[in-house]
Amino acid sequence: MIKPSFSFKYNGIPFNELEKQILNTENGYKVVLPDGLTVECKADYNDKYGVTHWVNYWSNPTDHPSGQISEIYDCDITVPFDPDPPVTRKNRQATWEPETFRIVKTTGANVKEDDLSTREERLWAGQESESHCAVGRSALETFPFFDITRQGKGVLVAVGWTGQWKARFFRNADSCRIVFGIEHANFYMKPGESLRTASATVLEYSDGQENAHNAWRRYIKDIVSPIGKPGRPATPPFAGLFWGGVPSAEMVRRWEGIVSEKLPLDTCWIDAGWYEPLRSMTTADQSADWPKVGTWKINEFYHPDRYQNLIRYLKDHGKKFLVWFEPERLKRSIDIWTKYLLQSDDSQDDSVIIALNDDEVLEALTKKIGDVIEELQLDWYRQDYNISPLKFWLHEDEENRSGITEIKYITNLYKFWDNLLERFPHLMIDDCAGGGQRIDIEMLSRSVPLWRSDYQCMWDCVPEANQMQNTCASWWMPWSGIGYGPKLGDTYSFRSAYTGGIAMRPWEHVDPEWQFENAEVPFEWARTYFNEYVSIRRYFGEDFYALIPNSKENTSWNAQQYHDPEDQSGIILAFRRARSPFSVLHSRPKGFLPEAEYEFTDADSGTRFVRKGSDLLDKGLDLCLDTPRSSMLLRYKKL
Repeated sequence: MIKPSFSFKYNGIPFNELEKQILNTENGYKVVLPDGLTVECKADYNDKYGVTHWVNYWSNPTDHPSGQISEIYDCDITVPFDPDPPVTRKNRQATWEPETFRIVKTTGANVKEDDLSTREERLWAGQESESHCAVGRSALETFPFFDITRQGKGVLVAVGWTGQWKARFFRNADSCRIVFGIEHANFYMKPGESLRTASATVLEYSDGQENAHNAWRRYIKDIVSPIGKPGRPATPPFAGLFWGGVPSAEMVRRWEGIVSEKLPLDTCWIDAGWYEPLRSMTTADQSADWPKVGTWKINEFYHPDRYQNLIRYLKDHGKKFLVWFEPERLKRSIDIWTKYLLQSDDSQDDSVIIALNDDEVLEALTKKIGDVIEELQLDWYRQDYNISPLKFWLHEDEENRSGITEIKYITNLYKFWDNLLERFPHLMIDDCAGGGQRIDIEMLSRSVPLWRSDYQCMWDCVPEANQMQNTCASWWMPWSGIGYGPKLGDTYSFRSAYTGGIAMRPWEHVDPEWQFENAEVPFEWARTYFNEYVSIRRYFGEDFYALIPNSKENTSWNAQQYHDPEDQSGIILAFRRARSPFSVLHSRPKGFLPEAEYEFTDADSGTRFVRKGSDLLDKGLDLCLDTPRSSMLLRYKKL
C-alpha cells in the first residue's frame, strides 16, 4: 500500500529541509512548523481494494500570518520501477517494446471525436512529463486519472480537485516520482484561517493493468459512487430528454405516447430553458435564448401549473424526474440575486460566476436551489457549468494569496452538493459541467456524469467515437452516461451508445416535427432494442475488459466485455466498422472459471453455443460479423 505523502515550500524552503514536528494521528499524521502552521493528512486505507486515499487540511491557529506557502503537492510519492534498457542507437528497437516504462494519459472532454481516449507516453531515466487541466475545469484537456505502468506493475492515480490542477512525473533509473496539486497555489494564511486542498487516491498493482482497473472500478462502485447505495438507484437512468421550453401540457402528451407504446424509459429529463424570463416558441429561438440564466424561477409562460401535472403523471407511472440547472453562472442583465466575481476590473462580460467562495453565498445558493428541488420533487438534480472560472478566481485573489479564491470556491462547491444530499437523502446529482468537463474523483463521490462529453451534441457525432468513449470511460469508472439521437432505427449506432445510462432525444424540442406522432420513430425496433438495453444495463457496472486495443480507425473493430464475477454471467459487445476488411475478430475474453461451462446466446440470431472456461481462457473466442458496419451482442452465463 502506498504511504500518503505531500510536500510544499515554506518561505522558499523545500519541505524536506524544514524544521518540523511530525505527529501520528488516528487516521494519518500531522505536520507542525515552529511558527504554528499545521498540515494534517487524513488518510483512509482500503485493504480490500488496495486503495489509499488522503486529503490535506491546513490551519493557522496563531494570531499572526503564516509564511508564504508555495509549490504545494498534495500527492508526492515515489514508486519503484525496474530500470529500462539504456537508450542507445544499437538497441533502439528494444527500448520501444511495450514493456518499457510508460504513463497512460486520458484525453479530457474536449468536444472532439477522441474525447476520453487514452494515449501512452514513454519516459526514460532522467526525463519528466507534465499534465494539467484547462481554465479551471478539472477534466478539460486532460482527464485527472493516470496509469503509470511497466511490465504489469504500476500505480493508478486520481487527482481529487475540481479546479485547476497540475501533475508532474519524474522518471529515475529505478523509480518514478509522482506529484500533483493546485497549479496556482502560492499564498500565506491569515490568523485563524483553515482550508483543505486536493485529495489523492492511489492504487498500487503488480498483477497487470486489467486486474488493477477492475479493482479500481469495484472501489469506485462500492465505496465512492452514490449509485447503488441505500435509497439510491441501482443504475443511471434510461431517460427521455426534453427541452425546458416544451410546454408542460405537451410534455405530458409526449409521455403518454411513450407509455402507450411500452417504451421502457424510466426518467423524464428536462434540460435547459424552463426558467424565467424566456418566451421563445421555436427550437431555433430557444436554442439561442437558453443561456439567459440566473433567476431559477419556474417559467409559468411554458408551465402555468409549475410542472405539477407532469409530476403527477410521472409518479403515477413510476417515472423519475430530472431537471437541469446552472447555478454558478449568472447573467448580470437578467437577475442579480447574489454577489459575483469578475475576470478583470474593466470586464463588460454579461456572464459572471457567483462568489461561491463566500460562505453567505453558499448558504443562499443552497436554499435557493434546494427550494426548487423540493417544489419539483426531483429525483435527479443536473448541474451544468458553461463558463471558464480560472480568470475569475485569479482576479479575486489578494496580493500574495494566489489560489485562495479557488480553494474556497471549490470547497464550498463540495459543501453545496453535500448540503443538498443531506437535505434530500434520496437525491441523485448529475455532474454535467459542459459535458464531462468536471469529472474527477471528488465529483464521482457525490454524483454521476450522465452526459460525459458534449461531442454527443454534434449533428455529425459518429458511433465509432461513442465506442471509443465507452471503452475508455469504462477503464476508469463503472457508471456514466451518454446522449443518443434523435434518429432511431440504426442498431449498430444505438448499440455503440450502450453504457450505464442513456438520454434519448427523439422528442427533444418544441417544434411540431418533435411531437410524439411526428418524430418518425420505428416503434417495433425501439421496443426491441430499448428492452435489450434495459436487460443488460446492470453489466456496465461489473468488471470490464477491452477485447481489442481502442482505436478510432474505421478499418478496425471495437469489442468490449462486461463480466459479473459473482454469478459468472456477462455480455460481449462487438462492432465491425464500416471499412474493416476483417470478418472475424479473434478475442480473448476474461474472468471465466476454467472448470465451468458457459452458454452463449447471440441476441440477433438466437443461436446458442457452449464453451468450457479453460478453452475460452486458453484459446479465445472468434467473433464473426460478415457485414461491415454491423454489431454483435453475446450474452453468456455459467451452466
